[in-house]
Amino acid sequence: MKTLKLALSMGLFAAMTAFRAHATLIVTYAENPGELNSTLVNTSVDTFNSLSTGLHATANWTDPSTGALVGTFSGLEIKSADQYGGANNTNYAVTGLGINTQTVLNLAHDSSYFGLWWSAGDAKNVLDFYSGANGTGTLLAEFTTANLMAKLTPKTLYPNGYYGNPNPGANYQKDSTEPFAFINFFGTAGTDWSSIVVTNKGSSGFEADNYTSRVAAYDPATDGAMPGILLEEINGTQVTPLGGGAGGGIALAPEPSTLAGLAALTMFSFGGGMLRRVRRQTA
Repeated sequence: MKTLKLALSMGLFAAMTAFRAHATLIVTYAENPGELNSTLVNTSVDTFNSLSTGLHATANWTDPSTGALVGTFSGLEIKSADQYGGANNTNYAVTGLGINTQTVLNLAHDSSYFGLWWSAGDAKNVLDFYSGANGTGTLLAEFTTANLMAKLTPKTLYPNGYYGNPNPGANYQKDSTEPFAFINFFGTAGTDWSSIVVTNKGSSGFEADNYTSRVAAYDPATDGAMPGILLEEINGTQVTPLGGGAGGGIALAPEPSTLAGLAALTMFSFGGGMLRRVRRQTA
């Protein structure tokens, strides 16, 4: 089974690479329910645990093992763990609770992989990948909770599903209406980004933790099968579905010409009629 999954990943990777001639693409995968980190190797992780709570005008992300600069944040708010976020009951990053409406991550080197534990996802959460610094240049891909979590259905509670906070010691039923998942973002061959912009269009908060980055693109020959559940393939605001879904694992990709035909201009919203409570900023 593992060999088959790797073979399918390599087939998918080859198809995506061929399609690269038509567009820059970012492919997303969700790790298994309850996973707080990426299973991809050779990455750098920022847990935000070394930063004090509150707003940081700027903050550096350095690799803990080498001390090398991974990137620089602007407008970064840090909170203590609560029912909405904080992997392993530690600090997490949040955008849009009345202090900051946007957080920008400028990477020290153009990179082709990013991941984060996207917690308490709601309609106002937006994640954008840009070719230039400070959210400039080409918008390579835009993601929201609705787009990423659409295939994580039915809305089954943790430990069998993605809804509710799976953090150790947390009562996952306290936030049973929102998805919590570690999301991997893979750039296809030749696709990389210089900056990532986190936006929350309201006061509900975009909570995330365990930011993970790697300069090198995913390589099935050395990285093995892509981990988790295939979600979407995005070019700007265009969605190209590749199949898969909850329990579906990795799906074979259509021919590149078919992928081009499937692309549809779609703006993402979580919604689905679900109401979102407004959080009160705590001291």
